[in-house]
Amino acid sequence: MGAPPIAGRTGSPIGPEERAEYARVVEEALRSGALGEALRGAPPAAAERLRGWAHEAVDDLWAQAAAEYREWCRARAAGTSPEGAPDAAPRAAAGPGGDLVAALAVLVPLTAGAAAVIFLVLGYLLMLVGVQQAAGASLVVTGWAGAGVAAVTASLGLGRLAVTARRRSGPARRSAAEEAAHAAWRAALLERAVLPYLHHRLLDAADPGAPAGPEEAGPRGRPGPRFASPGFDSPGFGGPATGQ
Repeated sequence: MGAPPIAGRTGSPIGPEERAEYARVVEEALRSGALGEALRGAPPAAAERLRGWAHEAVDDLWAQAAAEYREWCRARAAGTSPEGAPDAAPRAAAGPGGDLVAALAVLVPLTAGAAAVIFLVLGYLLMLVGVQQAAGASLVVTGWAGAGVAAVTASLGLGRLAVTARRRSGPARRSAAEEAAHAAWRAALLERAVLPYLHHRLLDAADPGAPAGPEEAGPRGRPGPRFASPGFDSPGFGGPATGQ
């Protein structure tokens, strides 16, 4: 089932990328380890209840990995290159040399093509009027050689342009530092926040009489607990079948 949209109640700046990441972390938690095993033996609506509660508690859960999230934001801000920081230096080092290659890729085919046309026209005219047959034949050979050079260089230039366009239109690549910071934040959010919270709420979700949806109450009609402690967990959890 699809996850409901994340709506931070305290106005926390959760952007589209972070919303998608949080939803993926919640889905991973629902499938992982002991929680996934317990949900397979729980009522079908239990997973949907837990999913709704997790998205309702987004502000509290998000705060448990706030330090790692700030590190990820700093790493993203440092990687200003569209294709990632590792590639920025080689492109900058190319400098005037890269511009010269680009200019030659345009000028050489044009020059060779124009010379080929001139030589071919003159050569065939000399051969047609019957004067200086040898010179005309030589010009024709030179013209076809120039045409070949123009075709080859034009193909190389088009290939280079295609590769450059593909690189620029491709998705942004993360730097190694950003990848590491992202992985650390995601692990903290999953292991320190989402999983303990879902374990704690599992018995409520497995109750057949509990209402469904993110606004449902906790045990015996009390509002569901807020999640505010990094050490929050359910040490005695044994799954819905244990009656704990």
